Amino acid sequence: MRFVRLSSRSCAAGSPRRHGVQQPINAPLLKPFADNHDWVLFSDLDYRVGDSDITITVPRGFVTDFASIPQAFWSAGLSPNGKYSKAAIVHDYLYWAQGCTRKQADNILMIAMKESGVDIATRTAIYEGVRLGGDTAWARNSSERSQQLPRILPDADLEFGPTVLWPDYRQALAQKGVTDQPLPPQPAYCAVGDATDVPGRTP
Repeated sequence: MRFVRLSSRSCAAGSPRRHGVQQPINAPLLKPFADNHDWVLFSDLDYRVGDSDITITVPRGFVTDFASIPQAFWSAGLSPNGKYSKAAIVHDYLYWAQGCTRKQADNILMIAMKESGVDIATRTAIYEGVRLGGDTAWARNSSERSQQLPRILPDADLEFGPTVLWPDYRQALAQKGVTDQPLPPQPAYCAVGDATDVPGRTP
């Protein structure tokens, strides 16, 4: 079984500061499906936003393809090691959960990229890309949610073989009645996405 932990200078939310700087997003453990296009989280990804007590948790079992960020911004294929990778997972989850508005989700992506040290040119290009083209991913997720297709795997279904592809596995899970647990509507953290400033920091 092959796992990948996203390389990171970050640590879990609430963990000790390093050199006086709170690291916002912990490094999650990921397992790829056969084509390395889709990945499942084997640990929660916690994002503590700015200097606030607000934490966004992407749960263990969430399947991400990073696709809410236009693929043009990935270097060659799917790279799990870019500075914006963990921010992309958060954004992918927000696009799936849809408890926030799409603009709030995009703004939280920008905030997360700032905190991840993504340079201004790259984060601006990515942000503008999702503002222009993210509606397709948003609508697709809405349709899949209405069909009750799973995207957050229960622990009992986290084990799959090395040749398994996510679309096939997802259909098999749906056929046996696996669905996501209800997600909270309008979580409190959505409010930080009303702007693109990092909470508690000077713009």
